[in-house]
Amino acid sequence: MVTYHSSFDKPLDYKDIIYEKDKPIARIILNRPEKMNALRHQLRGEVFHALRVAEADPEVGVIIIKGAGRCFSAGYDLGGGNQGFTLPDVGSRHPGIGQWPRHLNAGYYMIWELEKVVIAQAHGYCLAGATELAAYCDLFVVSEDLQIGYPPVRAMSPPDNLWFPWHMSMRKAKEMLFTGDPITGEEAVELGLANYAVPADKLDEFTTNLAKRVALIAPSLLALSKRQINKVYDIMGHRLAMEVGNLYQGMNPQRPEAGEFARISREHGLKAALNWRDEKFGDYGTTPAAKMARDMRKAREAQPDGASRTPANRAGVRREE
Repeated sequence: MVTYHSSFDKPLDYKDIIYEKDKPIARIILNRPEKMNALRHQLRGEVFHALRVAEADPEVGVIIIKGAGRCFSAGYDLGGGNQGFTLPDVGSRHPGIGQWPRHLNAGYYMIWELEKVVIAQAHGYCLAGATELAAYCDLFVVSEDLQIGYPPVRAMSPPDNLWFPWHMSMRKAKEMLFTGDPITGEEAVELGLANYAVPADKLDEFTTNLAKRVALIAPSLLALSKRQINKVYDIMGHRLAMEVGNLYQGMNPQRPEAGEFARISREHGLKAALNWRDEKFGDYGTTPAAKMARDMRKAREAQPDGASRTPANRAGVRREE
């Protein structure tokens, strides 16, 4: 059964997420829409705390993780957003080779080990590190036009956590690793990565209904079922494979070209580095449509009433009983 710790008996004054409770559902909303919900240390630490809050709440049966604004998340924050913030406390700092991916692995296995079912709900983009967050959730519901992929494999590093072989066939897992190409939400369902793909305007309603259906099961029975099936994957080597993958990712700095992305970013800015990485593939933010949308957003923000177009609710806690 759940152990109740006083430090997780209620939400904090979160800055990067919104915590909602509409029993039997708790929602953790990634709330940095102006940064495409980039997963900086502050945001990840708040997600981990909020997960523990929901786990300890007897009125919560199912947890939904979603993103505010135009996407779920573009991945880890590469633009300096971590300055002034330390790594979230998920146990050991894992010194030595592979410190970063091992730290990530320890945090995401919290989702794996929770007694309550966690559903990732994604729209817009789910890229790089955001795919790792979604991969550790129990269920995954996406918009049909979702773009999901791991572009860092094109120039930066292999994945921090190699989830691909556990959700799709060997051939497709290799293709995604070797190209970094994205797939749509509909393709994610066909490949076994996601449970359902629905129109974007129906995503909230559909995911809520699925969560309510899961929550009809007694919490104690859900906990046993989740532990049972996760243990099967542990026996198949899931946890060990992730840990070994962390060590391979830790070898990345030894590659001759390993520092090129960081050098371009440092000298010319992050956008220049991202363009250098993706332009030859002609996707993500380098497509004409993406550039046009970006220019339109900048124009809107430059208008005198631009401030009114930014997210109105930056409060960290919103609760509905």
